[in-house]
Amino acid sequence: MPVEANDAFTLILEPVKRCNLSCLYCYSDGAGAAVMSQQTLQTALEKTARYAERQGFREIHLLWHGGEPLLAGLGFFQAAIKILVGLTSDLKFHHYLQTNGLLLDHDFCAFFRDHAFQIGISLDGPQVLHDSLRIGANGQGSHDAVLEKIRLLEEQGVSPGFNAVVTRRSLGQEKAIYRYFQDIGYGFRVNPMVPGRNPEASAPYLLQPGEYGSFLCRLFDEWASTERQRVMVSPLDLYLEAILGGVPYECQQRGTCAGSQIGVKPSGDAVLCSRFETHLLGNIHDSEIQELVALPFCEDIRRRAETLSGCHTCRHWSICHGGCPLNALVFCQDHMAKDPFCKDYQLIFARIHRALADLQRKPDSYPEP
Repeated sequence: MPVEANDAFTLILEPVKRCNLSCLYCYSDGAGAAVMSQQTLQTALEKTARYAERQGFREIHLLWHGGEPLLAGLGFFQAAIKILVGLTSDLKFHHYLQTNGLLLDHDFCAFFRDHAFQIGISLDGPQVLHDSLRIGANGQGSHDAVLEKIRLLEEQGVSPGFNAVVTRRSLGQEKAIYRYFQDIGYGFRVNPMVPGRNPEASAPYLLQPGEYGSFLCRLFDEWASTERQRVMVSPLDLYLEAILGGVPYECQQRGTCAGSQIGVKPSGDAVLCSRFETHLLGNIHDSEIQELVALPFCEDIRRRAETLSGCHTCRHWSICHGGCPLNALVFCQDHMAKDPFCKDYQLIFARIHRALADLQRKPDSYPEP
């Protein structure tokens, strides 16, 4: 069962912007080699804990992102744990780290095991699909190297999760992608590609309206029809949970994310979410989080769902709320617009509704949330 939105504050930390891969669909500019200083790290952690306690949160979810966060080095993460141990707080801290996996070694894996990090590995599925877009500076794919690193995690008792980016090359590959992760024995998450840092290079891979939703529907059917060795697939599991419960569990579809999360870049610059490359709120050294989340941009995000009056009569309003403001910004250049994946959400929500109706007629046919 996902943690309730009001229970946890999310701090998204980017220890470093640069990356050791050159993925064709990357949305980040990857600029700058500097690693977040320990002063910035400590300030971000202390101010987040202070804000979270004052606002009544019970947990802090630390999302370590990038760039490639492991480029910051093991010592950076050891310092973070030391800072957290020194905090006088009753808050619970949970770590989630997203990596391409290539820098994992024995020491990193043991550290992540000892401190209960949940590790997400970027892996787009079968080798031919993964290697076509997730390439190094030498133009070579990274699939085989990633699999070797997964074995290192397994040797240390760490069970990773996986994140696959959905591009136009993924269309029609739903069965192959699902069977791939089923064969390696892990659940996975899919995310649609958003406009990249090199528009001319990434444009051919962008999904057209409805293509992501159709992809999700075909993936759902494959998932639902699995009788043995079924693996979990997000966000399908969260969408199923949302439809059953009538409330969203995806951050992108809650009424607002303002006030419950913040992203901090290596320089200390603060944004609402680390995926925002623009719309800086300020710097963590200069302001308390309470001040940052009260700025006009965050106020816009708080009232955004209310302004999307055309969405209010939608059957799926209670579990969507107009979708993600960042998607609206990067596709439509307007963070107050509705999510351009609207058609896609409608397709998958309707498909799940039909599946639940079928389940009433034929029990035990579809996955439990």
